[in-house]
Amino acid sequence: MAKLNRRKLLFGGITAGISASAVAQSVHAQSAQSNRIPAKSQTTDETIEAIFGAEGDSSSPKRTLSGQALTSPKIAYDRAISKVLIQCSQIGMEQFEKKRREPRYDGSIRVLQNYTDALNRYTQIATFNVSLDATTTLLTNLSAVGNQIARRVVRPTAAFIGFALTSETHNIIVFRGTSNPKEWLANFQASQSDYVQSGVTRGRVHTGFLRLYNQLSDQVRSAANRFNPALPCFVVGHSLGGALATLATADLAQNSALKNQLRLYSYAAPRVGDQSFAQFFSTISPNSYRIINLTDIVPTVPPANIRGQQYSHTGQEWVFLDYAAGEVGLSHTISLYKSAIDRQVETDRLPTFPTACQ
Repeated sequence: MAKLNRRKLLFGGITAGISASAVAQSVHAQSAQSNRIPAKSQTTDETIEAIFGAEGDSSSPKRTLSGQALTSPKIAYDRAISKVLIQCSQIGMEQFEKKRREPRYDGSIRVLQNYTDALNRYTQIATFNVSLDATTTLLTNLSAVGNQIARRVVRPTAAFIGFALTSETHNIIVFRGTSNPKEWLANFQASQSDYVQSGVTRGRVHTGFLRLYNQLSDQVRSAANRFNPALPCFVVGHSLGGALATLATADLAQNSALKNQLRLYSYAAPRVGDQSFAQFFSTISPNSYRIINLTDIVPTVPPANIRGQQYSHTGQEWVFLDYAAGEVGLSHTISLYKSAIDRQVETDRLPTFPTACQ
């Protein structure tokens, strides 16, 4: 139980921990409602134990590798496009849910409730499909018998997982976040695989995220090949979608004509790979922006160090602070992120203020 309490302090109690820190006090561009302090985290012992079954350190490692800092973006974060991208992420979830309810639904985003006239300038050129089952969604350490059992328990499911838009000024590739319980396994299985490009290993990445993206890579490249390579291409995702967007950006930076046009915007994304991968990624695609709610637990997984494996974030960090009534799960919702982005309260600067809490 001592270990479990330690994890509760680091993860389940992150909301209370942040509220008592200088970081929480320094994010000052929030509404009074967003800054209220929760009475108690709602995360249970059982939930924390399920997510962090092994001891791990959630603290972010230094953003350096062999003394080299990660490459900074060459293009400034764009608040206006960020509003469009978070709306697209929300629509991606709605697209998935409609397909689940209506198997004949063709994926058109124009029929969805969250579609607005602001998106009329875009033409949808692709919808990404994936077949999800217990083994492709990251149960990577099962035996052959275990795989057979898992497939019987969790039947394969065809699902929409994103779409691509084009316009006269720029293009957008969207990956939706996590909804299907099968996909949550991806967030919590932390095994790593080599990330190999052109026969060269470029670090190690989360095995499950890589397996899931590999199902989509041909579709993503096909859509990208239809874009005008002279126009910016924004790749976006929330939650699990942020991890897929990261791998898609790395893929397109090396296997398409879009390398100099790619801009990654991830919201509430987990860590994807180790420091070697983070360094490589920042070199091939420096225009990357990571937007997080400081009370959201998902950006802290997988832990920075777990079972002898190491994970590191990449991308320029933009943050906001919203306690979501003190409930850890609600701090991750896409509606909360959209509200913050619409109010333009995200910031890349954290002024230091004195605090009475030591």
